[in-house]
Amino acid sequence: MHDWNERVTLLFSAGARPLKPAQELTLAELLLANRFPPSLFQAYAVPGDGSLKPIPTTLTPGQVPEDHTILLQCMRNTDIDALRPTEVATVHHVEEPTTALLDLHYADDDKSPEHRAHLVDDAAMREIVFGKIADFLAHHEIPLPVVAGISGGGDSSSLVQGMRRYTAEHGLDPSAITCFTLVMEPLWPESAAQRARALCADAGFEHVVLYPEDTAALLGMSGSPHTLWGEFERKYGADSSHFFGTFFVNLVGRALCAERAAGHLLVGYQREDVMAELLFLLMNGRRPLPFPRRRTGEVEVLMPVWDVPKSLLDACYPSVSESNYAERVDSTAVRRSSIYYLAHCLDALVPQMSLSLMSGIKSLMDATGGWQELSHVGATPLLQTGHGNTPEQSTMVELLMEHFPHWDSAASAPQ
Repeated sequence: MHDWNERVTLLFSAGARPLKPAQELTLAELLLANRFPPSLFQAYAVPGDGSLKPIPTTLTPGQVPEDHTILLQCMRNTDIDALRPTEVATVHHVEEPTTALLDLHYADDDKSPEHRAHLVDDAAMREIVFGKIADFLAHHEIPLPVVAGISGGGDSSSLVQGMRRYTAEHGLDPSAITCFTLVMEPLWPESAAQRARALCADAGFEHVVLYPEDTAALLGMSGSPHTLWGEFERKYGADSSHFFGTFFVNLVGRALCAERAAGHLLVGYQREDVMAELLFLLMNGRRPLPFPRRRTGEVEVLMPVWDVPKSLLDACYPSVSESNYAERVDSTAVRRSSIYYLAHCLDALVPQMSLSLMSGIKSLMDATGGWQELSHVGATPLLQTGHGNTPEQSTMVELLMEHFPHWDSAASAPQ
């Protein structure tokens, strides 16, 4: 049997891993390959004497006796003619596509569902995504000046071009947009800042690159962020780099907003980012945090690509995205990995499922006023949901205050 590992490489930040060989695929995995949920089926081994023997779908066909056939019985009276999930028509829009836009329509009363995969290239994706970002900013009537966090990857690079289109379409001054990128090896590499710098220069936006000494000066730190990261890593582990990075991006973004009298901070949180956070909060019995607009102190964080899958954002800049992946620090943060895995699983069979859930929850929270509000942690610019463990939170705040000496005498308003 052909071994697809000879041609296909499965690559993670930790290195290459093999795909499961075809002969090792279980009955459940064969169902998934045909876009059927395994929990919808009961598997039977059929010896040919008129009897049926239930078997788990975790078996491979090779683990069932050769003289037995296998029956996969749907356990619901599912109208398969109205669903037909395996019948996906390919629509070629270009000769050399970079991604597929899935357009799936189930439950048609005439039993004529339409499932299409539109194959498009990076130019088409840029047109779609940049237009969505510009439309988001126009719909919410976002005034200038604004500040945007740009990492040099596919997500935030799309923000630059979307803002560029927004300013051009509405006759706005591009110099009123400030983009910033943090640099601190190995967490935030110089190469990413170089990519972001070139992109912002082409758009006519100010681009602020903050090296450790710049970040320390902006935030009034007593020492270098390197020193803080060293202590943070020793206490909370290397995998806390993800949370450390998010913390600094938000803190720096809010500080730059204060410097430039900007009321809005744009970030590249995309669909799976927001879905992962939403799942985490709901699974832990917490109320959702607002999206795609979220008040953080005196600054409102905007998420213009909240409904765009990451794969489509990366397709706008394929080479940039690949460089960004290659530079990433390896992670063994199990819980973070798990929640992102679950977020991506939602769209594995029905690509719009996550968007449907997010849109429904957003409408419910808007209608009921049910969003979780953020509150200040003492006399600091730190914000919390009110669910933190007090002793652990106090320990972390004390650690941070050693590096931000002005916090203990600051007013409760964020910087």
